[in-house]
Amino acid sequence: MSPIFAALIPIAGLITLGWGLRKSALVHGDLWGGINKLSYVGLLPALLFSTISRADFRGLEAGPFLITVTLGFVIMGAVCLALKPVLKTDGPTYTSVFQGGLRWNGFVLFALAAPAFGAEGAALAALVFAPTVPLINMMSVAVMTVWGKSGKKPNARRVFMRILTNPLILGCAAGVLANALGWFQVGPVADTAELAGRAALPLILLCIGAGLDFSAVRAKPLLLSLAVVLKLIISPAVFYGLGRLMGMEGLELALITAVGATPGAAGSYVLAKEMGGDAELTAGHVTVTTILAFIMLPIWISLTGYMG
Repeated sequence: MSPIFAALIPIAGLITLGWGLRKSALVHGDLWGGINKLSYVGLLPALLFSTISRADFRGLEAGPFLITVTLGFVIMGAVCLALKPVLKTDGPTYTSVFQGGLRWNGFVLFALAAPAFGAEGAALAALVFAPTVPLINMMSVAVMTVWGKSGKKPNARRVFMRILTNPLILGCAAGVLANALGWFQVGPVADTAELAGRAALPLILLCIGAGLDFSAVRAKPLLLSLAVVLKLIISPAVFYGLGRLMGMEGLELALITAVGATPGAAGSYVLAKEMGGDAELTAGHVTVTTILAFIMLPIWISLTGYMG
């Protein structure tokens, strides 16, 4: 069994467990929102801080890697925009196709990074959140504003402040600062962040499973298929090509390709609900890509030649 596939098994197991707990009502449906918020606001920033602050980036080309990742998302945004004149569909449905091709579930990759790519890979995966969270949110909000059906125009200052104060960005920024200054490498702060971070990924993976909606898979099957192809075939091909173009190999090429091959983000559904997108199509996309990613991720990583 390949190391990548072996690392994905417990991730798939936790997602399946989360779905089972919700379907069986062993965990009441109203609790999942609170668990997700706890993970997103408190535990995941602690995990990002702990991982980045203690990472040894010597020998890693973190700057070029992050620039290439950012460029990959810009290209995917341009690809999705280029499809708008071609698709014979309404604006709200198009916004869900756009989000499907662009947004990524970084938490799945982060859960995979340490066992599959080691401490260096986990550190790079953590850093990816810093430039991509604001970029993807701004692109998605702009598209939703133009083609969504809510009629509500977002307050530019509120959107900016939401991005600026995003817990994941703050966790990354604090980790980079602590790493550069040599702070909190050991001691009670480092130990507290590490302890809190241990709970983050199991809980967020359970929440991903609880959010799977198989009834939504039947919504607009052709457009759903297109959005899935964009996310799991076109996107990793773009990221792989960029990595090759930048001379990447080994861990860096495998990781950047894996960024492209991650499933759709659950946050897409929230934005679709808030700003008048096709929430059902988005829910179906998140469900299908989450399942298929466990097939596509090992395939794409193997194409990079990375053996773990």
